[in-house]
Amino acid sequence: MDNGNHDGLGGYWDPLPTARRLLIEYPNLDQFGGLWQERNWRNVPGPFYGADTDSMQMGRHDAPFHIAYDDDHGPLDGREFVFRQPVGPVQTYDLLSGCFFGHGGFAMDGDDHWTAPAVREWWQERGQVREWAFGVSSRWSRTRGKYREHYRDAAQGLRDYTAYLDHGLEEYLRGYLFWLAERRPRRAGESLPRLERPRSGATGQPSAAAPGGRTPLPTARVPAPNAAKPLLAGYFVAIPELITGPGAIPGAARLITASDCLIDRLPQDGCWFDTAQEALAACTSLQGLEDARLYALLVPADHAARFVADIHAAATYEPVLLTHLDSQVGEKDGHGDRTPVPKVAEGGREIGWEVLGYDCGLLHTWLCNDLHQDAVLTFGVTTDARGLLPSRDAAERVAAWANTLGDIKPVTWFPAALIEWDTPIESRFVPITTEAPQPPPQQSWWQRLIRQAQPDSRGGA
Repeated sequence: MDNGNHDGLGGYWDPLPTARRLLIEYPNLDQFGGLWQERNWRNVPGPFYGADTDSMQMGRHDAPFHIAYDDDHGPLDGREFVFRQPVGPVQTYDLLSGCFFGHGGFAMDGDDHWTAPAVREWWQERGQVREWAFGVSSRWSRTRGKYREHYRDAAQGLRDYTAYLDHGLEEYLRGYLFWLAERRPRRAGESLPRLERPRSGATGQPSAAAPGGRTPLPTARVPAPNAAKPLLAGYFVAIPELITGPGAIPGAARLITASDCLIDRLPQDGCWFDTAQEALAACTSLQGLEDARLYALLVPADHAARFVADIHAAATYEPVLLTHLDSQVGEKDGHGDRTPVPKVAEGGREIGWEVLGYDCGLLHTWLCNDLHQDAVLTFGVTTDARGLLPSRDAAERVAAWANTLGDIKPVTWFPAALIEWDTPIESRFVPITTEAPQPPPQQSWWQRLIRQAQPDSRGGA
């Protein structure tokens, strides 16, 4: 099976002579009866296309690098279409084998219908298929139950399609434009046509209608990242956890999160502190602090108000979080001034981003809500050895996506940054023994003072 790549070919390869030879050799594969008028608008320009295909969605078994599925027959059901044309004999055979399951709904006469203006129009409006593929792949990635693996593969096909839109398809279509005009491969030294449409005033002709008769959508644009500065929510002390083995949670050598779901907080779960000094002082009487570290949680200002609203809605007692965040996003004080924004203590560094949600008095992390695997498949995001995302942009995308899901914990997900002070917490824990401790050879000045102040056990002063 060929992976569908055609990097470096530098032109157009006509698959039809090979396809006709294969159909003579394997006549059972001749299942081509689709009509141009019924073609799926998602097909990429080229000789092969899907029209009124069967909805059993089996074509990817033989042609996963060429065939994808739509959702026209329901949220989890639809027809098949060609998202990558073949550029070699092996790919052509794979595609013919995949088209067999279309039960006569595929066709291979696209060269008789595509024109240069129509190809350019399709390319200009490719944002509509990107937008559609992104939404459907996200939904299919979340499918549970008996057919989960089928729809995960279907989602992968749509992700491959969007990747091909970004890298590979433009070169192919430029070669296809040359083929449509000359009906021959490009010779050495000949340049390929460009895909940009001529301005309407340059030709005097209106632009060609989009294939499939769909109303063109504007090309999808990625919004600029929000520059709202993160706000200090509070400090906490925790011991990172070692996560190993397969499962919904990613493996991590030192998993850290602001949620109590996956790690141990000190001195007990749910403890938040106003200052770094308070957090450290609360832990000095504990033992086993070698791996414990001080952390701060930062929430972007444009998400803080929603976080605060969720705390109020839960009617829970969160004095630290509300003192820090509510004073920064709430009303002005009696003098018309806002409370000064608390600053993060010196010496810490940002170690990454995570996605959190607040419900019933607890902060929940996206890692324990069966979201990680789906996010990896949907966005290609990766987490580091701490289980954290590398950037705010990645966390924003995961949070926005998680808030569209209806089958997980009903919280408002938001991005958050973690600051770490990579210095072991100092412990002053003194174990209690049953035997009288032997005094050390040399005592410190404060031990001598305490000993002198103690009354004599025989009754003397």
